[in-house]
Amino acid sequence: MTRSKLYLALQTVVCVALVVLLSLSVISIYREGSARKPEHPMENVYTPEEVAGKFAPIAPLLFAGLGLLVAGLALGVKDENADKPVKDAALNRDLLAARVAQPSEAMLAERRAQRRLLWIGWGLFALCMVPILIYLVNPAHFPEADLEGMFFALLRVFLPWTAVGLGALAVTAVLSEKSVLRETEAAQAQLKAEKAAGIAAAPKSADAPKKTILPQAILIVAAVALIIAGVFNGSARDVLYKAITICTECVGLG
Repeated sequence: MTRSKLYLALQTVVCVALVVLLSLSVISIYREGSARKPEHPMENVYTPEEVAGKFAPIAPLLFAGLGLLVAGLALGVKDENADKPVKDAALNRDLLAARVAQPSEAMLAERRAQRRLLWIGWGLFALCMVPILIYLVNPAHFPEADLEGMFFALLRVFLPWTAVGLGALAVTAVLSEKSVLRETEAAQAQLKAEKAAGIAAAPKSADAPKKTILPQAILIVAAVALIIAGVFNGSARDVLYKAITICTECVGLG
């Protein structure tokens, strides 16, 4: 690893740590301030003393991040690949596959593996969304008297399952990219074999790009699920009641 990459990795770690620590501090200050509200209604949630107390342990890391930034600017450190075009493994694979007269069994096997990985990734993500949906459709989880507790309880359910689902998608995406690279190597080998045998690829017509319906289907299913969840937890009734109240107040009937 070069010094430039080491510097950029260190700066990334510091920035991520700062974001996490500052976010946790803000949430902690808000929760502690909200807990004091019943006893001290006139006291602000974010007092200077609370902010200073939470910020003091993080200050050295912040100054370290600023020092890294200044040092990087002074030394002219930058990502060597920033100005280079992004390598698209799937595009390279498609360009090579278009020159092959007859795909080899290895190429077909990798293409089948990529389709399986796609379905596995989205299937695992959908399974991770099931507990969230079950939580949403239960009206007992949405008490009107404790909105703050309801919000944090929802986060405790939503964030872990969403993180696991996104992690499954990330893992399958990495495995799929490795499969694409193996298919590219198989296409190169097949192309060399065909050239040696004097076989030329037949010209292929430029078909219109195929549009996948998977993203649209996922959005539609998610929208329907959220609408159903809103009906079950009483949100639709509340929206209707507020709409009626606003309309009657506007015309002077309320």
